[in-house]
Amino acid sequence: MPLLVMCTSDSIKAKISKLLRMQQSDNPGEAANAAAFVEKLCKEHGISPEECSPDYDPERDVAVYWCMGKPFKRVDHAAWSLLSRVAEHFNGQTVNRSARAGEPGYFENQSVIEVLATKGNKVQIELYYEYLYEVMEKLADKAKAEHVAAGFHGDRAFRGNFRKGFARAIGQKLREQRKQQEHEEHCQAPEVGGGLALLKRNEIEQREVQALVKHRFPRLGSGRAATFGGSGTRAGVVAGNSTSVSRQMSRSSAPALTGYLLLFLLTPDYLEEI
Repeated sequence: MPLLVMCTSDSIKAKISKLLRMQQSDNPGEAANAAAFVEKLCKEHGISPEECSPDYDPERDVAVYWCMGKPFKRVDHAAWSLLSRVAEHFNGQTVNRSARAGEPGYFENQSVIEVLATKGNKVQIELYYEYLYEVMEKLADKAKAEHVAAGFHGDRAFRGNFRKGFARAIGQKLREQRKQQEHEEHCQAPEVGGGLALLKRNEIEQREVQALVKHRFPRLGSGRAATFGGSGTRAGVVAGNSTSVSRQMSRSSAPALTGYLLLFLLTPDYLEEI
């Protein structure tokens, strides 16, 4: 019996390995479909894509840290919020800090975002965030152009608020997706495919990451909340709600902005703390 289980596991990993290679295809549709099957098979069998890679690292659950995004003088709250929600989705955490003297790639005291996550989740966080960030920037540019074309002023503030609204909506969708996945895994029978194993992995990854956070930032505070609201916010929320957060999403699937500005004009703005 153990031999049969091992053979079955090896065949699944071989199939996933082939699909991972297909994800590198220049054909967006083929790459997206391959990514969808990878996620489905990994979830069903309680394994990660990294386990199927030729250079699989058995220490994938070891927590690591790295910096992401462009350095900036002041905190880019939209980018930080978006990256934080993506990292959280993969059991990671972000910390906004000042660059240290001599830190490669940064000037001293520049604001940088440090990501802390397990080694096995690093690539997924990077790819997922880069895709969503690109979508956010393109939609924000288009929304600003519509705003200006309609004869309104304050295009810079409009774009900034749009980005914050988009990031918040994506964050909410990711939390809902995570909650739904955990519910489904709880309901799975043990013989179906290891839903409980996936929940256990989440616990392990979260524990490893929190230990690293406490080690690197023993006095970490909660930070100051950013204001949320103003012209452009509602349009950003609508755009975020219309954007897929599925990992099989192709880069060409960004939603059209038609009507977003009109919806904003018809909806009262609101202000609250995030």
